[in-house]
Amino acid sequence: MKNATNDLDNLEETLDKIIKSKNFTYGLGRALRHIKKEIFLYKNHVAGIKKWGMNKNGLSTEKIQVGGGDHPLNGFLNIDIVPPANLICDLREGIPLPDKCCSLIFNEHFLEHLDYPTSAEKIISEFSRILKYNGKLIIGVPDAELLIEKYFRRDNKFYKTAVNHWFGKRNLLPYIKTYIDLLNYGLRDQDDDKVYTPHLWAYDYEKLNSLLIFAGFRKVNKWNFDKKLANPRRKFGTLYVIATR
Repeated sequence: MKNATNDLDNLEETLDKIIKSKNFTYGLGRALRHIKKEIFLYKNHVAGIKKWGMNKNGLSTEKIQVGGGDHPLNGFLNIDIVPPANLICDLREGIPLPDKCCSLIFNEHFLEHLDYPTSAEKIISEFSRILKYNGKLIIGVPDAELLIEKYFRRDNKFYKTAVNHWFGKRNLLPYIKTYIDLLNYGLRDQDDDKVYTPHLWAYDYEKLNSLLIFAGFRKVNKWNFDKKLANPRRKFGTLYVIATR
């Protein structure tokens, strides 16, 4: 493990030098930046798992929030790939918690950032594994059906609201010139960005229902937005479902 870490440190240092030199094509630079980001995530994962092994005693797993970011929920064990989560780990590698250890899992605007089918199916299976019988899973994702429906209707009011709400504080406004631009950014989000992680798969209710039932959940319903759990900034354009294990 130590040799592997040293190799990654050397690789990261080399990538930094190459990226700063800018002596490469755009395509290669983009690929190198993606590799550098994955090294960063890997280091977080390794350090987080080690820390969890030393500090997990005394932390309740009854209620779990995944990908809380800057909206952590009180009373929940927050799992994320970056601080200040209670458990820092790469969930594409699974959840380092025992079977049937929690009764509620909440996450919003997380699933669409995972590759499908490998990581998406794995994390849903992991949610099923760690939930107790009758445990609940609440998922919030960008509502792809709503966005596509508004595109076909050419709903100008929705278009203006969505552009300002989702992208008003970013550097994207000059590039969103037509409705198809909004559709693309809404379903994919920004790629190769220092702050924002791209969307890798789009979901509607039918797809979430299929994914959850296949993983062993007994029933799936749409969930009414509750600001006690969900982030008010996420309400617009988000589809929430609740699944029972």
